[in-house]
Amino acid sequence: MTRMSATVRELVDEAYDRRESTWRAALETVNDWVEAACSKSALLSGERVDVAAGRIKDRLRAGEKLRRKLADANDEIHEAVEVENQVIDVVGARVVCRTEREQSALWEILLDSNDDSNLAVAEVRDYTAHPKPSGYRGRHLIVEVPFDSEPSVLVELQLRTIMQEAWCTLAEEHLFKPGQALKSDSQQDRLSLILSGLMAQADEVAGYIADDVGAYLGMGNSAPPRTFDDAGAADQIPSMEVTIRELKHSYVLAADDVGRHGIIRLENLGLTPENSDGAALPHPGDKLQVRMDESTTTRYFIPVSTER
Repeated sequence: MTRMSATVRELVDEAYDRRESTWRAALETVNDWVEAACSKSALLSGERVDVAAGRIKDRLRAGEKLRRKLADANDEIHEAVEVENQVIDVVGARVVCRTEREQSALWEILLDSNDDSNLAVAEVRDYTAHPKPSGYRGRHLIVEVPFDSEPSVLVELQLRTIMQEAWCTLAEEHLFKPGQALKSDSQQDRLSLILSGLMAQADEVAGYIADDVGAYLGMGNSAPPRTFDDAGAADQIPSMEVTIRELKHSYVLAADDVGRHGIIRLENLGLTPENSDGAALPHPGDKLQVRMDESTTTRYFIPVSTER
């Protein structure tokens, strides 16, 4: 491995010594920003989005990348502050979404011009519709985090699905980044693209499976739960207590005292997946009084307090 020049190494070390604590503060700020965005949608609740801890690029890797970039451009730098300007992914945040549906929803929230944070999106890179030549898919934002007493920090935020993350683990790391001395060949390139296509199909199937949940929520040809508009009809069905188990995208999963699980639709809580109020949602372990209704495919719990 070719060692970076003493000058580059010294500038990288100086930049890290001066700025690493600020970079970590910026990373924490971006992660908080993502968490706040997730709280705005029921689709992004629970474990459907995993905000990773993020990382500060290793000094040696940052120096190697800087050296290659300067060599390619036949350029040089003379001040440590220029390290960040050349290697904009020194600070990296990553989010792994369950499917492309969650990825798109979070992407739109983060790009919302009405965002009340003081962060700015400096650059947008979408590799989902047009993957990289290697087959890489994902969505990236370069986020600028301001500081009062020193220069702002650029954070590269990567949004990937589980399948896109799996491709990175299986292909990018093993085929493309085993070490600077090893390079991919045409066979590896072909296999990487095949793997990327398979992962893309898996993402598509996962989306179909998620969308099919609607069929069990009273949409399409499936019979919806009754609303008990007639007070007399409601009185014929005794109420019972259930315990909230999980919060899903379009429904809440609950169980009665004998372990029978049922679905509580967000609509029955006065909410919708697109317009949900996190404060109004029940929490796992909460108790609710409900009446039970069953279709041919689904058991529903209808909260007594929301009946009309």
